[in-house]
This record gives sequence, C-alpha cells and structure tokens, in this order.
Amino acid sequence: MQNDKTKKKKITQKTKKSTYEYFGANKNFRLSPSSLAMKVEEDGKVSYQFVSKYIKIKQIEQAEETNDVILKLEFDYLGKRKSIDITRDQLQPNELQKLSKKGVDVFYHNAKQIIQYLRIQEPSALYTTVHTHIGWYETENDFLYKHYEILGNKAPKSNYSGEYNLKPKGTFQGWKSIISDEVLGNTNLELALTLGFSAAVVGMLSTIKDMDTLIMHISGKSTRGKTTAAQLAVSPFGRPSKSSKGLIKSWNATGNAVVSYLRNNHGVPIVLDEASMSNLKDFTTLIYTFAENREKDRMKKDGGLREQADWSTTIISTAEHSIFQKTNANEGLRVRAFEFANTTWTTSGENADNLKRRLLEHYGQAGIKFVQYLQSIGLEEVERRCNKWKDYCEEMLHHSAFVTRVSEKFGLVLATAEMVNDAIKLGLDIDQMMERLNEVEQEISIERNQADKAYQFLIEQVVKNYECFQSNDREFKGKECWGLIKYEKDHIEVCFLRNQFNILMREANISDPKVVLEEWRNEKLLKAEPKKFTNRRKIGNEKFRKRLGMEQPTGSKEQSVVYILLFDKELMGKFGVRKIYTPEEISNMKRPRLP
Repeated sequence: MQNDKTKKKKITQKTKKSTYEYFGANKNFRLSPSSLAMKVEEDGKVSYQFVSKYIKIKQIEQAEETNDVILKLEFDYLGKRKSIDITRDQLQPNELQKLSKKGVDVFYHNAKQIIQYLRIQEPSALYTTVHTHIGWYETENDFLYKHYEILGNKAPKSNYSGEYNLKPKGTFQGWKSIISDEVLGNTNLELALTLGFSAAVVGMLSTIKDMDTLIMHISGKSTRGKTTAAQLAVSPFGRPSKSSKGLIKSWNATGNAVVSYLRNNHGVPIVLDEASMSNLKDFTTLIYTFAENREKDRMKKDGGLREQADWSTTIISTAEHSIFQKTNANEGLRVRAFEFANTTWTTSGENADNLKRRLLEHYGQAGIKFVQYLQSIGLEEVERRCNKWKDYCEEMLHHSAFVTRVSEKFGLVLATAEMVNDAIKLGLDIDQMMERLNEVEQEISIERNQADKAYQFLIEQVVKNYECFQSNDREFKGKECWGLIKYEKDHIEVCFLRNQFNILMREANISDPKVVLEEWRNEKLLKAEPKKFTNRRKIGNEKFRKRLGMEQPTGSKEQSVVYILLFDKELMGKFGVRKIYTPEEISNMKRPRLP
C-alpha cells in the first residue's frame, strides 16, 4: 500500500515538472500554465521568483511587403486565456505597460523582466510569413497573385492578413450550382458576375500599362436587387457580405476612409454599398481618385511626402440615386464611371433570397480558378483578347468622341466573360451582354454631352420663367429681370445677363461653362462678339433697372454684358414662348386667298 502511494506521488511530481517550460541558456525563466518566474541564485541555491501571470508569444507574423512584425501574445487574465496582437516595437517598458488595460499582467515593477523573457522566448514561437496586399504583383519570372494564399509558379508560402475575408468557404461545385440555378439566363446578373471577375483582368493589365480602375454604379429602388447583384459580383473572390470582413463596404464614411478600402488592391473586386447614406456633398474628386488608381500626395509633419498607396481593380457602387447627382456633371466622369440605372437585377424575391443565403455558404474558389487560368494563358494573350473585344465594341457602339475610351472598358468586360467561359465553363451569354452594354452607353451618352444637356436646361428655364425676360411685344411684369427676348424671322434670340447665366450654369451642374459655350459657338447656337463668348445689349432704361435693383451698365450706350443664345422659333412657340402681335401687325399680315 505504501509503495502505491509512493508511485502516485512520483507520477504527480513528474506531471507537475512536465508543465514547466524553461527559456534561456541557463533556464533564466520558467513558465507554468499560470505564471512566469525568473531564476534567482542565492547562497548557491537556485529558486524561481514570481514575475507575472502567464504570458507567451504564441506566433510571429512578418509581412512580406513591409517586413513589419506582429507578435501574437497569449496571456492569463482572471484564469482565462486571452490573446492580443502587438507590434514588435511595443517590446519596451513604456509601451508594454499600456497592455495592462487589456488584462496583461505588466506594470512598472515587472515590465523589464517580461521584455527580457519575451525576447529570449521569441525564437521558439511559430514563425509565419503573411501578406497584407492583395492582387497581382510581378516577380522576375512570373506574375503572382495574392489571395488567401499566393497563387503562381514557385509562389512563396504565405497567408493573407488584412481587412478582407478571402479564405475560401464551401466548394467550387457548390458555388457553380448556385450560378446554374439562380444566375444563368438572367443577362443582368451574368453581367454583374462578369464585372466581379473583371477586377483580376484590370489588375493584371495594369502591371504593363496605365489602366483606369473600372467603376460601375448600380442605382434604383431598393426592391430591384442591387445589393444582391453586388454580392454575386464579389463572391468568386471572398465573403460577399458587409459583416465579418466581407468585400462589401459602406459609403457611410469619410472620403479618406472610403479610399482606404482600395489601398494595395490589384485585382480583387470591392463593393461600396448605399451611396445614399454618404454625408459627402460631392463625389467628383472621389470618382477621379478611384479611376486614377492612386491617392493624392500628402505631406508628412517633417515636410516630406507620405508614401502614396495605389490600386487597380473593379469597384461596384450601389445607391437609390444616380451617383452623378452629387458631381459637377463633367463629361469626363461619365467615361470613368458607368451607371446602370433602374435595372431589375433579380427575377423575384425568392431568387434574391436564394442568392443571398447560398452565396454565404460557397465563396472564394471561382476567383482562384480564374486567376490560375489567366496565369496559364499569359499576359500577352489576355491583352490580345481585350483588344479584340475593344475593336468589336467600337464597331457596335454608337459613334461619339468617347467611343474609343468606352470601348476599351466594355471590351475588357466582354473579354472577361469569354475568359470566364473558357476557365470555368459557365456559358455566359456574351451577345446579350453586348446588347445590355450598348443600352447603357446610349443612356450615358445623352447625359455625357454637357452642351446638349445645358441647352435643354436653358430652354426649360426660359419657358418656366418667361415673365423674367424683357420683350418689346409685352409689358414686363416680373419681379426680377434675367435678360431680353428678341423675336427674329426664323429664330428667337434670348439674351441672358451674365450673372444670371452663371447662376443657371451652376444649377445645371456645369463645372466649366467655357466648354459648353465653345460647343454652342461651333454649332452656331451662340451669338457672340469676335473672340469672345459674350455680347452686349441694352436691357431697359435707367428707371427700369433701378426699380429692379439691376447693375447699371457703363458706357454711353448703356449696354449690359450678356450671353445670347439662339432657339428654334417653332419649338419655343409650342411651349408658349411666342411673340404677341399688335392689331396693326395683324392687319398687315398676308392672308391666304380664298378659292
């Protein structure tokens, strides 16, 4: 019986000893499941003195791009294991003590001993390389693609550590069955899916030439499936949701925060959801920044320039309203961003629900297969296909000053669809996509032509505010004067006072009136003095101008600076803008002879 007790005691002692870990050449530190102790020698006797509760570096992550080191620190707080990520430069007394607010047992009296221990223990921790950038990058021999892992020939082992959940979930066949059941046959959804895949093509081509980031905005009522289409678009590459580091981000952020979503992304699609929630008053600068693939230059406190982040990808934006409502209407914006307005994306509520539910079960695999296909055919072949479809679009689209630039982007989308079909055998209908893109371009081209848009706007304003223009055929009854109307034989001259004209241009969201004035002059719709856009006309007498608080013109002729636009007499007449004839003028009119 006594022998059994002795054996149990020895086993218990061995078990206790086995729970200790020693660190340092002379076993300077001893770690147990509950505490850290430091070796102390006194009078030839060795003992271990308590330093802190349990603490240990469990894993080291070093970023491939920057060499920054993250230490995954495990510690004990109230008997529970906790963990926290710290940067290596926090291994100094003042910085480490700040971790006490997280529950780490580190204070002024023990900080130096803990740092000494962690530096000794550090080499025994698991070391891994991670990457924080995503998308394409070029090596000496190949194009590699950073996803959850790095894809490509002789790619280094590394896992993604960043703001997005790119870890594949479910199976490729599971995802493909969703596409077969819920997407194929619906041209709009097929197009949305292709837009997502196009990010990898944009990123790849940007390694050899300047490529705008592709921007597609989806606008319309909330029941049309906008967000569902956006979820579908990003599902080949990562988690298609707003939560859990998904690839769908919110517009409800500052401009700098929105730009930060794109940093160091060279080929993974991103969704910016619900621009309606944004507090930004003007998206103009942001759209240009998106398209140009780089941040603005910014100064550091020491006067130097901060490192400029860049990107090259596809952005899919959603909102209930047009994104161009909050821009200066510059026609260049409509070449950089394309809008699908009031499009019904899903066929039913059931179709939308099935996509949302099932896509959260299977995502992240199809993008990998597509990228591997692009790597297999090579950059030159990818570029050749994009050029082939660009030429096709130039033939099919309505001719305009922007057709080449538009065709380059639409051609890339169609080339993507062709390569997706080759890579993963989806059977996307490219002909139907071309028809849909043609419709989009026709809608956009109308908006893109600022001169026509502004001209139509002025017609509306003249009709609405007819009483604000002086004319010799009627008594002026307006409360303010905008200018003068003069009736000619085959047209109507409308003279706008300069200040009022500038106000109307701002209301029409015309960023640079000189552009439209030049176009009007070329089309002989503007009557101006030589080498000017303006003209001069006398509007009322001095008494008339004083009564209405108008600026008194200088010079003996009392002529004000005006913009004179010519309008079709018959068209304006249909809207009620017509001359009122006097009885004398009526009596002098030629009358048709009766038979």
